Amino acid sequence: MILLQGCPRRGPTAPGIAHQRGQLHLEKSRGIEADVSPGGEAMCAASAPETTVAELRQMVAKLVARDPHAQCRVGSGPLAPLAAELNHLSAHLATSHMNADEAFGIRALVELSPNIMFTCDLEARLRYVNFTVPGQGLSEVLGTSLYQWIHPDTVEVARGVIQKVISTGEIGGYEARPLIDTGAEWFAARVAPIKTGQQVIGFTVILTDITELKRTQLRLEQSNRELESFAYVASHDLQEPLRKIQTFGERLKTTASAALSPEGRDYIERMQNAAGRMRRLIDDLLSFSRVSSNAQPFAQLNLTVVAREVLGDLETRIEQTGAQVSLGELPTLEADALQMRQLLQNLVGNALKFRREGVTPVISLSCTVDAQTQRCELVVQDNGIGFEQKYVDRIFNVFQRLHGRGQYEGTGIGLAICRKIVERHNGSIGALSTPGEGTRFNVTLPLKQPTRR
Repeated sequence: MILLQGCPRRGPTAPGIAHQRGQLHLEKSRGIEADVSPGGEAMCAASAPETTVAELRQMVAKLVARDPHAQCRVGSGPLAPLAAELNHLSAHLATSHMNADEAFGIRALVELSPNIMFTCDLEARLRYVNFTVPGQGLSEVLGTSLYQWIHPDTVEVARGVIQKVISTGEIGGYEARPLIDTGAEWFAARVAPIKTGQQVIGFTVILTDITELKRTQLRLEQSNRELESFAYVASHDLQEPLRKIQTFGERLKTTASAALSPEGRDYIERMQNAAGRMRRLIDDLLSFSRVSSNAQPFAQLNLTVVAREVLGDLETRIEQTGAQVSLGELPTLEADALQMRQLLQNLVGNALKFRREGVTPVISLSCTVDAQTQRCELVVQDNGIGFEQKYVDRIFNVFQRLHGRGQYEGTGIGLAICRKIVERHNGSIGALSTPGEGTRFNVTLPLKQPTRR
């Protein structure tokens, strides 16, 4: 990423106002101790090396050259107060040349933004920046390659996104760590094309500090990995003792059935049924954990082809129930093929399972595409038993059933798997239902997945 100063970046502000974490707060005074907030100059100075004469000279040179967002490191020692005063002067100069109209216009928006902004030509040479690179004058930065300021760990990701933006004219983005200590651990970069007419002649980049968001995301991802690992290991380890229960139960039933009383044979039958339900629970729990652990990369996928394959797999059940199934034209989108197959199989399978007695099941699969948002809405509708709408959130939770085991088979994980698959694809799933009339499942998915970061 772009090199910034060691202390948290503070953009230029009007006199009496200072930036704090992207927001504005009034200074308590005009003196050098005005900002004593965490991450402010006073906190940095407490443990920083002494401010040097060379740094002051460099800052003065930047002020003379009117470099944007010029800042001097405020360290310790006798020269530190002078460095702080030069920073206040920089902030004042940044706004003093603006008239009232400009103070609320695009110029103020760019120059006073807490975000880092720059523009580049097609060769990725910097043409404009709204901040100052430590140790470099503005004239020394402009014209250099953007890639020389990006951390080696993310330079190829950035290059790929930028080249795609230039070639397609579409907005892109990526996340990256800064090259040095900037006061921010993570930045989100948004890249957009610069056009004259229909021709792309360069691109803009806006960097936003997403440190807190990224920390939370990483904690959640770690927690999810641990839970999924626990679910997988626990389920896998339970299979062997369960297999032995079923095996020895079957042997006992075969070899000693004649010696057992009717009550004893009933106990064995109940034990075998319970073991069978336990196996189905374990298998479904493993399927749930594998949505993330065994996920495949997204690729272009024709949903119509997948849906036809699913209906082919369910052909026997469709014939047994006498169901009438209609399939409309479904779109091509970026998705995990195996998970889309599982999603459709679970939804259609549910429609076949929860049918009304004595009523021919009628099931339809259709889809509409919103060209503006580039999202599609997949609809699976049936005329089955339906359910009370107040239970709509409950049905997507693990092990949640609205009916007893004696009425309908299953473990209550199928729709939870559907939701997890849809969320992994950056979509949403919901349902509308009326008891005795049927259910309509709505799945909204993007045709193109966001840029992988």
